[in-house]
Amino acid sequence: MTPFTSRPFVRGLYLAIVVGLSAGAAQAKTPPQPAYQPVTETQIVQQPTAKEVLEIVYSPNQKSLYVSSPNWQDETLSRTLVLDPKTLAIQGEIPMEVKSFGVALDDAANRLYLTQGFNGSIAVVDTSTNTVLKRIPIQEKINFQDTIAAADFGQERKDGLLKMLERFKVTDDYQYKTRELVVDKKNHRLFAPGLGLGFDSVLFVVNTDSLELEKVMPGFGYNVAGITVDEANNRVFVSNMQGQIMVVNSQTLEIDDVWEVQADQLLNLVYDPAQNRLFGVDQGIDRDAPRNLHLEREYTRRSPGHQVFVLNADNGETLAVMPTGEVPIGLRFDEASQRLFVANRGGVREEEGKGSVSIFDTVTYQPLQTIELIPHPNSVEYIPAEKALYVSVKNDGNSKKAETPESMVRIQF
Repeated sequence: MTPFTSRPFVRGLYLAIVVGLSAGAAQAKTPPQPAYQPVTETQIVQQPTAKEVLEIVYSPNQKSLYVSSPNWQDETLSRTLVLDPKTLAIQGEIPMEVKSFGVALDDAANRLYLTQGFNGSIAVVDTSTNTVLKRIPIQEKINFQDTIAAADFGQERKDGLLKMLERFKVTDDYQYKTRELVVDKKNHRLFAPGLGLGFDSVLFVVNTDSLELEKVMPGFGYNVAGITVDEANNRVFVSNMQGQIMVVNSQTLEIDDVWEVQADQLLNLVYDPAQNRLFGVDQGIDRDAPRNLHLEREYTRRSPGHQVFVLNADNGETLAVMPTGEVPIGLRFDEASQRLFVANRGGVREEEGKGSVSIFDTVTYQPLQTIELIPHPNSVEYIPAEKALYVSVKNDGNSKKAETPESMVRIQF
């Protein structure tokens, strides 16, 4: 646990961070796809794995899945798990020292990057040896009370933030929490959004040659969340929880554009380079009170949430909207099959979780199948060569009380 931070606060903030119709047509012609064959129970394997499982990435070089596994009770026991993609058996465990969350892979360089969202750092793992090369510090602790008192905030916002800090016994801590990150191999940079606790969000930029912090970019608004990269055109897309997408120039490290989009809460993003479109999950969680406090005005909701938005990656215009299950979180796009996979958490802090995975046809923007997957699907990874989807499944209230291990799922198409 981070000093001066209570466990309920950490878990509550973490959930708030991670528990991020058809219209139009695709922008480019795509070859016809074979008819979809619905998945049956015999094609689904669910394997109890660890106390916590979170983000997933597949390394073709190592022929392994890497899964972040933070430990909330004793963070020194946090691990990155190395799994066999065929059996889901644990092949190795990489000690992380502190809780690690988001994952990004540079397979050619044998490097796995993980956000250490409550410890002000990013970890670098050598996937050829499965050892931690370095923990890159990206920020220092601040005194929240002093910083808020000196900030150019209205009194109502200051009072609201100080009351929250008092409730959760927060004094000295890191100003920004990190969850997702992306690697830009072309420009040798790593980008990690920093969600500001009471402050406007930032974007951390790390040089992947020196493994040092290069720049902290301001100007990302309330609760920065999703991120994806268009390497060919030197663009990084970053979304927040006030209906905006920032387009960052990955060479100049400037914000080239800010789009006001029709989705309020684009938690996670995926970029499709072939058709120059963005997919983003719009969560639908009630954030009205904290968002209004932060913005110091009343924000008018633009969408009901619980859906996927498809956006033109040149201007943010909506191409399609596809309803999902409740509280969508992780998503993956497979260009070859033109399928989009979405993990739907199925509620927050539920005693009995009722999550699912949605599968969409991204040519017609129509649903193909919804697979019930309880309790709470979280993150997804797809291996085209295997035609297999992998899902991390979190516990609900009942399974937490029973101390049931969280699980990994393999769905064979």
